[in-house]
Amino acid sequence: MAQTVPLAVSPRAGSGKGEARSLRRDGRVPTIAYGRDLTEPRAVSVDANELFHALNTDAGTNAILELRLATGPQLAIAREIQRHPVKRHVTHVDFVTVSRDVRIDVEVPITLVGEPAGVDQGGLLDQAMFNLAVNVFPLEVPDEISLDVSNMDIGDVKRVADIELPAGVEPLEDPEAAVATVYYEAVEVPEPGSEAEEGAAGEGEAEEAGQARVTDEIEQG
Repeated sequence: MAQTVPLAVSPRAGSGKGEARSLRRDGRVPTIAYGRDLTEPRAVSVDANELFHALNTDAGTNAILELRLATGPQLAIAREIQRHPVKRHVTHVDFVTVSRDVRIDVEVPITLVGEPAGVDQGGLLDQAMFNLAVNVFPLEVPDEISLDVSNMDIGDVKRVADIELPAGVEPLEDPEAAVATVYYEAVEVPEPGSEAEEGAAGEGEAEEAGQARVTDEIEQG
C-alpha cells in the first residue's frame, strides 16, 4: 500500500502575477487545491524544497500527498505541474483532492525486466509504451509496473494483456496495444540491376582502372 506524504500548505493572501513572484522570491510555490470534499478551490502555497522532496519519492508525481489545510488534512495528488523553461524547478502546481475509497485514473511508469533471448541472437529491443494508464484506489497506486521480457525471441511482441498487474489495478489501455518488441534490423542488399548496385560496380571498375594505370606507369618508368 502506498504511503502518504505530508505537505504543509499556507493560504495565499492575494492572487495574480505579482503575488506569485513574491512567493517565489520567498522560496514558496503558488498552488491551488480543488476536488473532492472541497466546496471551492483553495489558493495556497507550499515550501519549494518540501514540494521538491514530496514529488521525488519512489512514487514520483503519483505520490499521494496529505495536505495540511486549515480545515484539516486532505489527500491529494499533484497535477498540471508547471516548470521553469530553463531551470526546470516547479513554478506552479494543481493539487486535486481525492478520497481513499474512490478510484482514480493515473499513469504508472513501465519498467522492462530482463535481457531478451532475441537480443543475444542479434535482435533489438524496442519499448513502444513507457506509461500505463490504470484505474486504482489512491493508496494502492504502484510506483512502477514491471514487464518481464527475458523470454522474448526475435519477432515477439509483449502487449498490455501480458502485464501482470497487482490486485486492484485495472488497465485502461487497449489489451492488444504493444508494449515491447524484439526485431531484427536487416541490412538492405541492393537488387541486381538496381542503381545502388550499378553505382557500387562503377566504383569498383574505376578503382581497378586506376590501379591498372599506376601499374603501367611504373612498368614504363
